[in-house]
Parts: sequence; C-alpha cells; structure tokens
Amino acid sequence: MDVASLLTLLLLALALAVQPWSVLAAVLLITSEGGVAKTMAYVAGWVLALVAVAVATIALYPETPKAAASSAWTSWVEIAAGVALGGWLLIRSRRPGAAETDARQPGPQTPESQPRSSWSQSPEQQSSEEQDAEQQKAPPQGAQPKWMSRLDSMSLLPAFVLGAFLPNYAIVVAAVSNVVQAGLSKGQAGVILTLFIVVASAGVAAPLLLLVFRRDAAPEIYQGWRVWLIANGQRVLAVVLAVVAVALIVKGIIGVVT
Repeated sequence: MDVASLLTLLLLALALAVQPWSVLAAVLLITSEGGVAKTMAYVAGWVLALVAVAVATIALYPETPKAAASSAWTSWVEIAAGVALGGWLLIRSRRPGAAETDARQPGPQTPESQPRSSWSQSPEQQSSEEQDAEQQKAPPQGAQPKWMSRLDSMSLLPAFVLGAFLPNYAIVVAAVSNVVQAGLSKGQAGVILTLFIVVASAGVAAPLLLLVFRRDAAPEIYQGWRVWLIANGQRVLAVVLAVVAVALIVKGIIGVVT
C-alpha cells in the first residue's frame, strides 16, 4: 500500500470520526438517564456496522490481489463516492432555511401583545424587554436535528440501531475500495481495516473515554462540546466532506488514467 493510499484511508477514517451529528448524538445520549449504557449500545452499533462491512470485504476479497489492484473498477467506485458526497453537499447548501427563520419571526401584534409605553414600565421591565428584543434581532444559531430531541427517551435497542445507521456509507465504500485497490493480502487488508475502524470510531467513543480519564470535569466538557457542535457542526461537516469528495475524485481519476 503506497503513501497516497494510506493518507486517503486516514482522511476517510478521520472524516467519519469527526462527523458532527454522530459525536453530538453520543454526547446527548451519555448525558441522558442511563446514558452510559445507551452510549455503549450506540457505539456498539456503529462499530459492528463497520465490522460487518470489513468482514464482507475480507470474505469477498480476491485470491489474487494484484489483479484487483490493476482493475479500474475501484477507481470508478472512488469517483462515484466523491461525486455522491459532492452532490449531497450541493443539495444541502441549496436547501432553504426559511422555515426556521419564519418560526423565529414574531406574528402581528395585538393590543395585548404591543409593548407598553416606557412611562408605565419599571426599569427592570424595560431592561428585560430590551434583552428580548436583542435576542430576536440576533442571527439564528445552528440547531440540532429534530430526531435528536428524542434521544433522552431512547432505549438500548434504538440506540444500537442509531449507531449502525449514522456512519456515512459513501465514505465506508470509498475506504473499502481503497483497500481493495491496494493489492494487499487478506491478512494485511484485515489489519488495515481494523485500524480504519478504530480511528473512525474515535469520535463516537470520545464521550465514554472522557469518563475514564476526566470523570469530574465531564459534565462541563459535554456541555461545551454540545454547544460547539450545534453552532459549528454544519460548517465542519461541509468542509470535511468537501475535502474528502475532492480527494476521492482526484485519486479515482488518476487511477483511471494510469
């Protein structure tokens, strides 16, 4: 496996590891009632889904890996995965966000809802209303997906299923294609895929690891992660997937041409 293939595989694993909503789901689960067990089920679902893909890859791995390395189909798979990621990002960027904005806009004022004149209000009331007005004028912050509001009441089995569902399988397919294209033996491919799963699972496992190393400070750190991920998750996701999409397309084109 050459350096370019290793770097591509590492990039794909890191892209999975820093998926904002996957990490945020783990944070919300672990801070809910019975959160440790739920998060363990969630991480187990994530890991077992990736393991299932790896096992299927090894089972179907060709006996003559060098022949697989010379095949162009894996390069086309990488191109297709890159185009799929790019198209998904384009669709997300053009999705209107008016619904959220409209929900924040005040409706027509009735006499009861109109602000009272300043002479009839105490200084404390005026200050409170001014703060409310400033908050309404402030640009809307990032919001977590609606399905995440149900994580508090989620049981173990749904948490497990959620973990198996959340990995970006376009990235997983691209990683498998990258391993097959490298022309490794079955044993080598198994080791590489195992390392890929470990790195790709680091993000969702981070809240559990935090309990091991910094249990006392965990609640404050979880809250900080939650706020940051909700505010910046969309931008992080867009940047990471854009880099991955470009890398896959370029690598696939080079493989087809050469």
